[in-house]
Amino acid sequence: MALMTGDEILEIATRLEENGEAFYASAADCATTAGVKALFRDLALQERLHRRAFEAMAGGEVTLGFTAEQHEEFLAYTDALLRKEFFDGSGGALDRAAHAGDERSVLKAALEFEKETLLFYHELEGIVGNADRETVAGIIQEEKQHIQRLSKMLAAV
Repeated sequence: MALMTGDEILEIATRLEENGEAFYASAADCATTAGVKALFRDLALQERLHRRAFEAMAGGEVTLGFTAEQHEEFLAYTDALLRKEFFDGSGGALDRAAHAGDERSVLKAALEFEKETLLFYHELEGIVGNADRETVAGIIQEEKQHIQRLSKMLAAV
């Protein structure tokens, strides 16, 4: 049975939050509307706080047992998530945020990011130990709020 430690999973979550923070910081720099700029700055801050929460969870006793096939599937899933088009180089979301012609496009990319992240955290919630499940559940609720806020802003722009 192949093992993936809780720290390995939390490293993936930390990378997601780092990517999210970079995305929102870049998007805030490019935003032209005060409300959109403020939203992106706040979301960048929240992503930083989420990253810190995952870093604090690291080092625990969580060890996850997977079959070799499950381990490979999970690694492929997380790799695809982290390399998703909104993170990779030219044409990715970080690049689009830096070169976006309109805020609607950036808001749509942000919604995509949040939905993918939410999906991952639902998976994570099911495999972390009881002590960390509450933290992940709290982050899931905050990610849902991000989606609501972005959707509301997208409708207003």
